[in-house]
Amino acid sequence: MVIRPSVPLGEHCPNCKNILSNTINLSKNRNPSIVILFGAGASHGSAEHDTPPLGTELFKHLVEFDPKHWGSIPQKINSIFQNDFEEGMKALINSYANKLPPLQRSMAEFFFQFKLSNHSLYKQLCQKIKNNNISIGLASLNYERLLELAISESGYDLDICLPHGCCNIFCDAASAIDLGVEFAGTGLTTIGDIYSINDESQFKEKIDHDSFPPVMSYFEPEKRVTSGTNFIKEQKQKWASLCNSAKEIYVIGVNPKESDRHIWEPLKKTQAKIIYCGGVSGGEIFEKWSNSANRLQKDIILKGYFQYEFENICNLIGI
Repeated sequence: MVIRPSVPLGEHCPNCKNILSNTINLSKNRNPSIVILFGAGASHGSAEHDTPPLGTELFKHLVEFDPKHWGSIPQKINSIFQNDFEEGMKALINSYANKLPPLQRSMAEFFFQFKLSNHSLYKQLCQKIKNNNISIGLASLNYERLLELAISESGYDLDICLPHGCCNIFCDAASAIDLGVEFAGTGLTTIGDIYSINDESQFKEKIDHDSFPPVMSYFEPEKRVTSGTNFIKEQKQKWASLCNSAKEIYVIGVNPKESDRHIWEPLKKTQAKIIYCGGVSGGEIFEKWSNSANRLQKDIILKGYFQYEFENICNLIGI
């Protein structure tokens, strides 16, 4: 997905003719030697206040945000969510799959609300990239728009890879008025034109009246998706391509997970040096992964979290 600040935010949805922000994935002949992958830990630490929660706190925040949906999950599954969000989603899929679409729409609305802080590290990073006029491949596993907003605000033409989608991306083929429409969150998939909505009122209209969720993976071990499977497939392929061509890959705020093979298999195979930033405990997990993957390159592990290693990361990149 290419965010071009020179392109106005005024494209139209081919279906409903609403004014939207076009995010059609444009082909770019770039093979950046430096790639940065951001996870929840990066967004959580990107500013001092009002940032998205980590996965361990996500369920509590969703219940507070939308007690009607997230607060009505059966108790036996509720307790699973409190211990492990992904396992809670897995249990929900196995027993109450029809609850997934409205919960996913609600989760998208939760993540859409987060705004870019004036002191955001994402904002500072994009500005540094612009000032140095270098080509960097950016990728995010997060559902919020913070990195996307930072890129747009920087006024610099940057490419972003979204292997798990994002809260504001929609598929044109996935549309049905939410009037008693009910379907299982898994098993039904759609493909079609992809667009994003950044206007709050347009986004709210879509979330409140469309049965289909945005193009974002369910937060469960297999990362399954309902809407826009063509986009997710393309972004996963793009991630593998970025890993294949890079010389240095910065992994920030992402813990290795065996189930996320689409992320960690390309990292396992890459000839690039990996610079990992995820705190002491995250670093220990990464070190075990790196050793088990028989990595030929000597990877670097930064002991601090993103907010404390930010200047160090910029120095290593050369910005």
